[in-house]
Amino acid sequence: MAQLRHDYEKFKALNTEVLVMVPNGPYMINRFLKSLSIPYPILTDKGAKVAEQYFQVKQFFAIGTPTLFVVDQTGKIAYTFYAKSALEEPSSAEPLAVLNKLGKRN
Repeated sequence: MAQLRHDYEKFKALNTEVLVMVPNGPYMINRFLKSLSIPYPILTDKGAKVAEQYFQVKQFFAIGTPTLFVVDQTGKIAYTFYAKSALEEPSSAEPLAVLNKLGKRN
């Protein structure tokens, strides 16, 4: 999720943490992390147990599609994005707008 990496400081400015969960084991993630500088935590979900709880679509029996959630301070999901393919990435514009709106309510 390159866009999240590029806009990470904008998320931090809104008192927000970005967490990425990947439905693979740590070996695959570590290979990826060696090639890129990622400022946020990447969590592994080997076996995709958490992904199943949030209806993350699995295509080709193994590849999870990118899914984005914005969770407010009460634990309520305020925004979701489900990609249609493993290559599609969410824009940061919509979740940042939702976070701005949530910040103004508090």
